[in-house]
Amino acid sequence: MIGHGGLGRVLAGASLAAAVLTLAGCNAPEPSPTTEASEPAPLPPASEAPLASPSSPAAAASAEPSSAAEPEDDASDAAAERKVASLRPLDECARLPGWAAFHGKLTDAVSRRDAKALVALAAPDVTLDYGGGHGRDELAKRLATPQAGTALWTDLATILRMGCDTRDGLAVMPWFFWNVPETIDPGETMLATGSAIPLLAKPKADAARVASLDWEVVTLQPGFDPARRFTGVETEDGLKGQVETKNLRSVLARRMIVERNDGTWQVSAFVAGD
Repeated sequence: MIGHGGLGRVLAGASLAAAVLTLAGCNAPEPSPTTEASEPAPLPPASEAPLASPSSPAAAASAEPSSAAEPEDDASDAAAERKVASLRPLDECARLPGWAAFHGKLTDAVSRRDAKALVALAAPDVTLDYGGGHGRDELAKRLATPQAGTALWTDLATILRMGCDTRDGLAVMPWFFWNVPETIDPGETMLATGSAIPLLAKPKADAARVASLDWEVVTLQPGFDPARRFTGVETEDGLKGQVETKNLRSVLARRMIVERNDGTWQVSAFVAGD
């Protein structure tokens, strides 16, 4: 799994950062607000309206609703029959002391796009990239920049619907970041962000369906272009086909790392790449 040995490993390296594209998912679940969960459970589907697409070419593709028509249970059964792993998001942070209050403030700040409130939740030296960008002032500056700020707010809203994992005193959103298989090539791997994402025989919306993907990792085929509507991929069990690009997210896309200092949760990193 990627970066689960503490914040040092999470933030190690920068070689792939420039090549990674943050592809926003559209059927992502919403984290549970309860703080009394005895064990993680799958998150319910998000009820928000579709997110706007960032204008930056290195940002997410449009987060429109998936055109998948299969029921969720059928998709899960199909994935199980194919013997492939599903990384459907879980909320493993709800039980952490003080997490509910922090997460509530974070969700409110993002929903209102309140830069001042968001910056207040960040650590003084919050890491923003692998090129030296850090600090609350820099975060405020980026949020105030029209193009970059729009991409950040959009991705934050997406991340909040994709679960949370916790290890070694840290929390990470989205959940899948610490749960992808160790054997993958992260620079060539995407996650199908939904429980019934169509894998099509051809790059056409009405093409024959090869399979339905249930939060599965897929490998990019040569010629990937994030501007194209469809992307060629290969599944863990060797199926090849086309997936709408808006339904894919890089496993190295932007994520949020949160630490608890003196009893207070703070965002210590908000980065993409590896």
